[in-house]
Amino acid sequence: MTHLFPELMTKDHLAKDDMTMRIGEIIETGTTGFVAESLELNRPPALGSLVKVEVGDGACVYGVVSHGTTTGLDPGRRAVRRSTEEVRDEAIYDEHPELKHTLRTEFSVLLVGCVEDPVLVALGPLAQALGPVAQGHRGQRVQDKCGAIRQHLPAQPPPLHYSVHQCTEEEVRAFSERLYYLRLLLSAPGEVPSEQLLAAHVRQAYRQRGQDREWLERAARGIAALLKHDYEWLMTVLYAIEPG
Repeated sequence: MTHLFPELMTKDHLAKDDMTMRIGEIIETGTTGFVAESLELNRPPALGSLVKVEVGDGACVYGVVSHGTTTGLDPGRRAVRRSTEEVRDEAIYDEHPELKHTLRTEFSVLLVGCVEDPVLVALGPLAQALGPVAQGHRGQRVQDKCGAIRQHLPAQPPPLHYSVHQCTEEEVRAFSERLYYLRLLLSAPGEVPSEQLLAAHVRQAYRQRGQDREWLERAARGIAALLKHDYEWLMTVLYAIEPG
């Protein structure tokens, strides 16, 4: 098997569109992340996908989906089997339409960035003159339609009951030009092991960037630097992000 990252497989190396799709509503929020209820039952956004919340005045926060669950509205009651020999899978929901009103799908999101300087959007090409703050890899401007993207925890968590939007391919490309936020994913606690969440995000971003191999190799080098003291974790991530 030919590996995409042969130089990282040894221990020696270790020293579209203006409208984004609304996918949920925040039902719990905090400094490091939030929980949202999905608008579609049984279909939380993909693990590792990038989402955003617009918080007003041109500002927004970005996060990575870190977990998803579907449970009953009453947390004290566990779901019971509904299938029969004749009725199973999707047909169960047709046979029991009340399930769509007694179940809910939730997803957790880790905050990884924000937009704090919406004035850049008015500057247009002049934002290039602002230097590295407004630029990404190889001098590419890093900003979405709100302004300059910063990759750190926002000063304030997003408000309760605000809408969660799936990021477009253009927004994913802009946000992931710089890779400082990967450290936040590795250090965050959660239901999913951090190395698996990191790998899931890299796979999602790679697909949404049009299978950008150069970006994937750059991400792999960044991950190798972050995990240079943990060979087993590094191997887990590199094998998980290697294209099939």
